[in-house]
Amino acid sequence: MIPAADPPPAVAAAPVDKPADVQVVSRDTRSDILASTDTPLPLIKAGRTEDALLRQAIVLTSTLAVVRPAVGEGGQALRWTYQPYLQRQLCFTSITGQFSCAAAESEALAETSAGEGPLPAATGQAGPASSPAAEAAREAVATALRARAEALFEDDRRLKLVPMLRAAGVRVRGAYRSIARLTRVSPLARASTERTGSPNMRR
Repeated sequence: MIPAADPPPAVAAAPVDKPADVQVVSRDTRSDILASTDTPLPLIKAGRTEDALLRQAIVLTSTLAVVRPAVGEGGQALRWTYQPYLQRQLCFTSITGQFSCAAAESEALAETSAGEGPLPAATGQAGPASSPAAEAAREAVATALRARAEALFEDDRRLKLVPMLRAAGVRVRGAYRSIARLTRVSPLARASTERTGSPNMRR
């Protein structure tokens, strides 16, 4: 007797895109820097030194869109979305004095805001005009981010910069003691790193 074959694995149905409830008539997007800071990083590894600079910024991307119902009757409305990002960029000064920076990295922050309201009378062909409600929402997000900027920068250095430096066996000299303390490694680990070297630290 031939045993019954195993049933074929279930195949999930392809997702069906939900029809858009509105049609975008016009859209305007801009990005503004709300806060920024530069942190000098005098680096040392295996007796070699290098001057680095960590650039951090909180950027708020604002999107205003004029929308109308995709089907049926209805007037136009203004939709707004505010999405903040934390941007970091590591720069170096070579022994010849040349200054260069790696590609900037960005991470979305949680303080987002979105809403919809009546279309301002000033809106024309040039693009969407903001409204008092949209401006109030933007100001609330911007105020909250400016108040937390230093804490956000410090967390970013602790969670992103420090692990990268430690993995490369790189220490930070005297300045910025909080970073220097976190990047210290044991003498045994440091000796091993100095023998093997690391491609993450430029010669």
